[in-house]
Amino acid sequence: MCIRDRHTELHITKPKTGEHGHKTAAEAVEVVKQMVGQYPDDVIAGTLNRLGFSTGYGNTWKKHLVCSLRSKLDLPAYDPNNKQAQGTLTAEQAAEQLGVSMRTVRELLRTNVLAGKQVVKFAPWQIPTAALNANPVVERIQRIHNGKHQRILRAPNEDTLRLPGM
Repeated sequence: MCIRDRHTELHITKPKTGEHGHKTAAEAVEVVKQMVGQYPDDVIAGTLNRLGFSTGYGNTWKKHLVCSLRSKLDLPAYDPNNKQAQGTLTAEQAAEQLGVSMRTVRELLRTNVLAGKQVVKFAPWQIPTAALNANPVVERIQRIHNGKHQRILRAPNEDTLRLPGM
């Protein structure tokens, strides 16, 4: 009794030099394109990490990896004299100039009292310098500095304290 070996012929293409299956997500590349020139590479890397993007190899983003991607895509480096970034402040700079905490600035941005925008979610805020002098902002900051916070809630009848579930 003779058993013959059976083989299946399989044809695959061999990757060319430099080809591999590790690609950066298109969404991550788009974020880099939107932020490039306006922010340093380390800030872009932090934003990509907060958005949950990883590199083509599954690693977290670092400054040198953003620099490498920028170079590969022939995108410009960060320019501190960028006309688009001039006349704007980060949330941290706005907090310092207003003399309030970052939490207060975030609340002002969230409630649209303070004008500002982000290129993408988790990117640094871009707040026009002139927005710090807007009447609603000045009034709110004065109330905060005078100790008259708007967030203090009064019970309708101060003699009775109502507890949840009772």
